Amino acid sequence: MKRHAPLIVGILLAAALGASLLLFRSSPGDLSAPHMAVAGSSFIGNCRKCHDSKGLPAGCMSCHPEIAAQIAGHKGYHGRVIADKAQNCAKCHSDHNGTAFPLVNKVSWGGAEPTTFDHSYSTYTLKSSHDKLACADCHVKHAPPFFLPDFPKARRAATFLGLKQDCVSCHKDPHNGGQAASACEKCHSQDKWKPAPGFDHDKSYPLRDAHVKVACGKCHAAGPPAEGKIFGKIPGKKCADCHKTPHRTKWNLECEACHTKNAVPWDTANQRMTKPQHLVTGFHIEKPHAKTACKACHDPAKPYAQRYSRPGAPGRARAQKVCEACHKDEHAAQFLPAHPRCLDCHKETEFKPSTYAVKDHTTWPLNGAHKKAPCASCHVRDAVLGAVRFVKVQKDCAFCHKDPHAGQFRAGGKTVCETCHRDELSWKKIIFNHETMSRFKLDKAHAKVACKDCHPQALTPQGRKVTLYKPLKYACEDCHAVPR
Repeated sequence: MKRHAPLIVGILLAAALGASLLLFRSSPGDLSAPHMAVAGSSFIGNCRKCHDSKGLPAGCMSCHPEIAAQIAGHKGYHGRVIADKAQNCAKCHSDHNGTAFPLVNKVSWGGAEPTTFDHSYSTYTLKSSHDKLACADCHVKHAPPFFLPDFPKARRAATFLGLKQDCVSCHKDPHNGGQAASACEKCHSQDKWKPAPGFDHDKSYPLRDAHVKVACGKCHAAGPPAEGKIFGKIPGKKCADCHKTPHRTKWNLECEACHTKNAVPWDTANQRMTKPQHLVTGFHIEKPHAKTACKACHDPAKPYAQRYSRPGAPGRARAQKVCEACHKDEHAAQFLPAHPRCLDCHKETEFKPSTYAVKDHTTWPLNGAHKKAPCASCHVRDAVLGAVRFVKVQKDCAFCHKDPHAGQFRAGGKTVCETCHRDELSWKKIIFNHETMSRFKLDKAHAKVACKDCHPQALTPQGRKVTLYKPLKYACEDCHAVPR
């Protein structure tokens, strides 16, 4: 018995070694670290965790629902490449090559380097600067926390699956939420980020003329550094939101009511100014101003503050009821200070005729034929005054009327017609009394003598024919023949 003991022990050891090899060393090699963590060991009983009775792919899909979902939905790399083909996970992701062997390796890429992966197979196509990035720049640096549903403790530090494709998942939003962060591609592209090639400013606010040259920062003010804003909240789209109004009048209309939407020409507003709009300024455009050119009141040569002066401003050149503020005093100050306002005698809508009536002619009451006499008959232009004389007009008849007597009754440098002519209705009706107003009484035979017999026609030195009243001879022989 003792003689066979070594043999028995050897057999038992061999059986134990065989059992150990069968149970713990039956696999082709150690699993990769991620799978080793799931299987726990190389014990033969753990093989079924991957090698399902329906095949290895079924076992893989039982742990990797994210891959199963891609394949079923024909999305992502696996969904596009495998699609309806027979699944053979091990063909690309070989295992049992040791714990240090990566499951994504050259075999996965057909013997090529992973960096040569054609990204066009995925949903996100790499272009321009993105095509130059290392895989780890996105799939490691920006990988979200990821783990399989059945293995929450086995968190991945990197993943080639499940990356969000929004720009802000990798890039900091320069707008800080000012614009839609998930729609960067609507304005930007991988080929060019700045300026945004897809941004159409016309859809938000058309830039024309001078606005084209305005720097973005003039309207899109940068926010505080801590916020990281490039484009803060813009003031608005109305002119007044950015531009200080130059007007003194408080308008209730938008700027476009008078100005064009284009930035230039800006000063053509007067071409679009309507009468109702102008009324807001306090000046109603009506007769006679309806046809007056704008520049007649708003002189382009004057500074803006004077050209469009505000109501109540010193030296304001426009006022609805103050004609004299704009118009020259045609009367050369004759009516000052008694009548400083034109509207005391004139209408607002027309200069002629004036509202000065016959009843107002108190300094020289208009009676008889004078009521129908044109104003210009008495009020003529005074060369010294430089205007038509209305004040201090001479009141003697001879100033207006031609002296039919050629100065025969002029005395002391003045002719007083009223001495004989007092009836304003009839000039020829006189009150001359030959008894008291002359040196020759008409009595007896002389009372029946015709006037012309004593007052003949004569010629003045200037050749004017007049009735002779002065001087006359009074002796009898001057008219009668002396009997011999």
